[in-house]
Amino acid sequence: MSNKNMVKRKIKIVFEQTMTISTGIFFMIGIGGVITHLSGKSYSLDWYHPLSIILIGFLCALPTLLLEEAEGEKSSSLRVFLHCLSLFAIVSFAGYIFNWYKDLSSYISVAVIFLAVYAFVWISSLWMSKVDENKINKALEKLHDDE
Repeated sequence: MSNKNMVKRKIKIVFEQTMTISTGIFFMIGIGGVITHLSGKSYSLDWYHPLSIILIGFLCALPTLLLEEAEGEKSSSLRVFLHCLSLFAIVSFAGYIFNWYKDLSSYISVAVIFLAVYAFVWISSLWMSKVDENKINKALEKLHDDE
């Protein structure tokens, strides 16, 4: 693979991961907001929370590049565990900086949201890979049919 294609691939991974992670976080926060609203409590976000979520989406996309580049070096389950741990550390630190939690119970809710978003991102990434794979297979079939 050429250097230019490799850079494009990395940019695509970071962009897709940033969008997927941010979307997952916004979705989970929306669900939490609806539940809080339906229970009769007030729910609001500070003005900087949406920006912090997008920033965290980007920061959490970066370890994914390291996960992909280290494919042959360690076992798959160890790589995924280290990936999850590094993302959890990023989210925990950012949550502290951006006041996403104030006590242990709100930290636990951030951790639960993290796990749900982590699962969502894995599932959506696998789905997007499958879509790309199907497009490539259809293009190859078309090439074979043209010959």
